[in-house]
Amino acid sequence: MKRELSDLIQSKNARDFETKEILIEEIKESPTQARTEFKEEDLRGLAASIEANGILQPLVVQIGYNDTYKLIAGERRLKAAKIIGLDSVPCIIKDVSKRDAAVMGLVENIQREKLGPIDESNGFKQLIAEYSLSINEVSSLVGKSRSYVSNALRLSGLEDSIVKGLVSGKVKVGQVRPLLSLDHKTQKDIYKEILLLNMSSRDVEDRVSDLLGKLNEKNSEEILHAKTIFEDYFGKQVVIKSNGKKGKIEIKFRNKEDLISILMKLR
Repeated sequence: MKRELSDLIQSKNARDFETKEILIEEIKESPTQARTEFKEEDLRGLAASIEANGILQPLVVQIGYNDTYKLIAGERRLKAAKIIGLDSVPCIIKDVSKRDAAVMGLVENIQREKLGPIDESNGFKQLIAEYSLSINEVSSLVGKSRSYVSNALRLSGLEDSIVKGLVSGKVKVGQVRPLLSLDHKTQKDIYKEILLLNMSSRDVEDRVSDLLGKLNEKNSEEILHAKTIFEDYFGKQVVIKSNGKKGKIEIKFRNKEDLISILMKLR
């Protein structure tokens, strides 16, 4: 369920103030801002709109130190206002906790200004790490499903060059999400194929599925070989369980004498 920014302030001591014109030079950009990429073309388009129509949605700030204000929400509007040389911008002053400020900034970016997938993922991670929130709590706060938040968080498992590709727009999330089941070296190799061949999401899924099938086949042969060696050595039934990366070895015994014979072999 989509939530409005006003719903996110949970402090009982939070106070709302009327809209106030504040000098831009007095506003400090948010330390909890999730967005790291601001496209110049988009900012100039917003600046042109503001020049023609004014700022229709006030920025949200909180009182800082030495007669300054800390920005909570509206960083794109602030940057656009600077482009056209405005001296001041309309603001709503909120008295909120650091956690609520971070949530409000993230929600505005997600709901109003289309946050990129990596910035969104990092924003969710920040809420979880800094404010000890669960995935369910983040889901409720930002108005997204639990699976949406979980999938977004998993993007941090991508290799660095792929993360950069997502940020720059070279690839879309659907194209690279199937790579999460692979190690970083293999991710990087297939990422090069995606760019070279302009592979679709379905193409990548098929490529990864085919690759995992071959890896599982190879792992099965290796496990069978290891099982034979262990059983020959211990003279007991051995079970090896593996997910392709890690696993465990079980040596079965029927009685105390069997166990002692296994221990003797390990000396």
